[in-house]
Amino acid sequence: MAFNERLKEARIASGLTQKQLAEKLGIAGTTVTGYEKGNSEPNVNTIGKIMDILQVDANFLWQDEMNATGGFQLNLQYNEMEHIKKYRSLDDYGKDIIDTILEKEYARCEDEYVEIAARGGKYKVKREALFELAKRLDAEPYEEDHDLC
Repeated sequence: MAFNERLKEARIASGLTQKQLAEKLGIAGTTVTGYEKGNSEPNVNTIGKIMDILQVDANFLWQDEMNATGGFQLNLQYNEMEHIKKYRSLDDYGKDIIDTILEKEYARCEDEYVEIAARGGKYKVKREALFELAKRLDAEPYEEDHDLC
C-alpha cells in the first residue's frame, strides 16, 4: 500500500471525512483529496500534524515505500497497529498472558492447515479437506497426471 492509501485508511479509521481532516490541518479539502489520490504529498509540517491527528506514525504511513528502498517490510493494517500500541502499554504480566494466548492460537491454526505443492504453486489446505480428498481419490481409479510432477 502506498502513502496515499495508508493516509486514507488511517483517516477513515479515525472516523474523519476529508473535509474534517482538512479543517483540522488548516488546509483546503481538495488538498487532502490530492494527498489521497496520490497527486501530491504534504510537507514535513503537515505530515507531523497528520500523524498527531490520526494517531499514526511514519512507519505506518510509509512502510511499503521503506521496503522499496531496501528496508524491511511490515504489512500492518491500522487495527494491527492499534493492537501493538495496546500491547506496548501492558505490564509484564499482561504481555505474558497475551503471548501465551497468541502462541496457543497460532499453533492451533498451523495444525489445522497443511501446505501442499501442486501445479507450480504452494497452497495451504485445511487438513480435514485434504483427508477427504485423499479418501475420494483412493475410492476412484488412479489416473496418472504428469502435470503434477
